[in-house]
Amino acid sequence: MAKTRAITGLDPLAPVEKNARLMVRERLADMYAYATYAQSLEQISGLHDLRIAAKRLRYTLEIFAHVLPEAGKDFAEELARLQNELGDLHDSEVMLALVHQCLQGPGTKVSKKTAGKPRLLVTPDLLELIQADAKKPGLSAQTRQGLERFLYRQEERRVQSYNAFRQHWDKLEARHFRSEIEEMLDRDEEDESEFRRS
Repeated sequence: MAKTRAITGLDPLAPVEKNARLMVRERLADMYAYATYAQSLEQISGLHDLRIAAKRLRYTLEIFAHVLPEAGKDFAEELARLQNELGDLHDSEVMLALVHQCLQGPGTKVSKKTAGKPRLLVTPDLLELIQADAKKPGLSAQTRQGLERFLYRQEERRVQSYNAFRQHWDKLEARHFRSEIEEMLDRDEEDESEFRRS
């Protein structure tokens, strides 16, 4: 999981706005440290880290919305959308892992760590049921066929989720999303009212 870097340079005597801008810059840098993972669906753990970093940036913008320019709210909304798209992809990955687990049969274990994550497609109770079924001698032909069809649909959903994220990501990159946030942070208080009108 994406580790949070400590933010240096905070000044407890400085105005909140100054420290907020510094924190947003750091969280923005953290997110873009994972940007290369957006290029491939096969980089699933990197994409998950990108999602976590985007969430941290979004929350920082939301927490300090009262001292940042109005545009920060729009940036937070874009980040929420990215976060949801990457969350859908993560849900598909987890579901695919569980279905593969069922099809492999007894002898393999599913980690319960995934069960408590938000927006997951399976509950802890369902996970236990799957693990109990995996201990049985084997799946019936009908059950196996149903799981294989479900697996195929989940693989399609995974690709669709990634494509939705990637289209959004590419649009943000084309409009220089990172630079837009940096420009917002560079504006001093005198320019802020003009920036809000544009």
